[in-house]
Amino acid sequence: MEVQFLGTGAGLPAKFRNTQSFVFNFMQELKECWMFDCGEATQHQILKTNIKPTKITKIFISHLHADHVLGLIGFLSSRSFLLDTNASKVTIYGPVGIKDFIEKNMMFTHCSLSYSVEYIEISSEQCIIDNKTVTVFSYPLAHNVECFGYKIIFKKQKGSLDADKLRELGIMPGPFYREIKESDTFEFNGKVYNSSEFLSEDKPGKEISIIPDTRYFEGLNEFVKNSNIIITECTYLLKGDAHHARKNYHLSILDVEKMIENSKVENLLLTHISARYDRNIEKDAVESLCDKCSVKIAHDLEEYTL
Repeated sequence: MEVQFLGTGAGLPAKFRNTQSFVFNFMQELKECWMFDCGEATQHQILKTNIKPTKITKIFISHLHADHVLGLIGFLSSRSFLLDTNASKVTIYGPVGIKDFIEKNMMFTHCSLSYSVEYIEISSEQCIIDNKTVTVFSYPLAHNVECFGYKIIFKKQKGSLDADKLRELGIMPGPFYREIKESDTFEFNGKVYNSSEFLSEDKPGKEISIIPDTRYFEGLNEFVKNSNIIITECTYLLKGDAHHARKNYHLSILDVEKMIENSKVENLLLTHISARYDRNIEKDAVESLCDKCSVKIAHDLEEYTL
C-alpha cells in the first residue's frame, strides 16, 4: 500500500503546500484507491501524479472547513468526464451536511455526473465499513466544528500456499488451489488434509489512524494505541508555538509526542503544516519523535510505501 499527498498545508494554500488531501493506493489489497479530504485545487495536483481519478471509489471527508472540501465539486465533475455511464459509484463519507453541500453546489453550477454517489453521513463513533479484508471506524475529534478521524484496520490474511509441497502430492496449480486456501481441510485421492499444513504463517493486518484537524485530548492516546501507521495534523511544529495550537483547535509537536508515547506506531506522517515554517526547521522539530518511530513531515506530491 502507498499513500500520496496532494496537499499538506494548513488553512491557506502556500507556495509549496496546497490545501489538504491525500490518496491511499489500495489497488493490491482492495483493487481501489481512497481519498481523504479534497481541498481546493486537488484535481490540479492529481494531474502531477500517476493517480487515476477513475480508481478512487471512496472519499472520506473529515469536516466541512473550506480547506478540506472546496476541491470536491471540481474533482467529482472531472471524474465524470473520464468515465462512461456504467462506471462504478463513488461513496462519500463525512459529517452530517456533506450531502447537502455537494448536491447544492452541483445544482447551482449545473453539474451532472455520469455515475451515482452514495452518501454515508456520520454523527458519532461508528463502524462505517466492514468486509472480509478491512474495517473502518469514524472517531469524533475536538475541533471548532464537527470533525472526524478515521481508523483503517486490515484484517489478518491467510498465508501463501506452498505450491511445491502440493505438487509433491500430485496437485498441480489450478482452481483447486483457491479451494485449499479458503477451506480448513481438503480431500485428495481419498485422504483428508489440513490446509494449514500447506500455508505459510498468517499475514498480520495493519492498522492506520488518520487524524485531521483537532485539539489534543487524552482520547487520542487510546485511539492511536495499536496503530502501526499514523497520519496526523501537526499544524504547529515548534514547541514554542504550542499555545497557538490550543487556541486554534490544532495539534502541536508536543501534542503529537504525548499522543504516541504509548502507541505501537512504526510510521508517523505529519501533515497540515502551518505556512509559517520552512524546511530548514523540520529536522529539529521532529527530533524528539525519531527515537520512537520513523517520522516524516509530508510534502505535496510525495509518495510513501507503508
